[in-house]
Amino acid sequence: MKSKIILHIDMNSYFASVEQQAIPFLRGNPVGVCAYLSPGGCIIASSREAKAKGIKTGCTVREALKLDPKVVLVENEPAKYRSTTEKIFNILGQYTDRLEPYSIDEAFLDLSGWVRNFKQAGKIGEEINQRIKTEVGEWLSSSIGISWTKFLAKFASDIGLKGGILIIDRSNLDGLLEGRDL
Repeated sequence: MKSKIILHIDMNSYFASVEQQAIPFLRGNPVGVCAYLSPGGCIIASSREAKAKGIKTGCTVREALKLDPKVVLVENEPAKYRSTTEKIFNILGQYTDRLEPYSIDEAFLDLSGWVRNFKQAGKIGEEINQRIKTEVGEWLSSSIGISWTKFLAKFASDIGLKGGILIIDRSNLDGLLEGRDL
């Protein structure tokens, strides 16, 4: 039996990146997307720039402002994120009929039978990343993991470089698992 070829895509800093795409003056600035803008409101997504200042998901508005008084805080707009997700998933659906949404910003694509090997799947991943930037928004990026199981594909997207592609095959699995507390 042939191994499956599974691609997992996870959009990076999704809600914050969507806001930066929609509002260009936010680009390059620390951005926190909040459930509510009150001091006790919770950050539900932070941009790469905000994460670099320690502002992470789960921070309160009060904590975020202490970490960086210049952070731009915006209230979430679910319709904006759903609309962007729909555009991204329309692209993903062009590569397989076995697309499994995992969350608003993640999905699994079973490419078995659509590509012959992980190398071809990696090329599809590169093409998907480029199409998202070109067709949906240049400020959006994703991390892609490819392997023969969903678990390993998601693990690859989690540990790989943000905006990159990591393939886990039998030759590098042990090295990638070494020293990790799974």
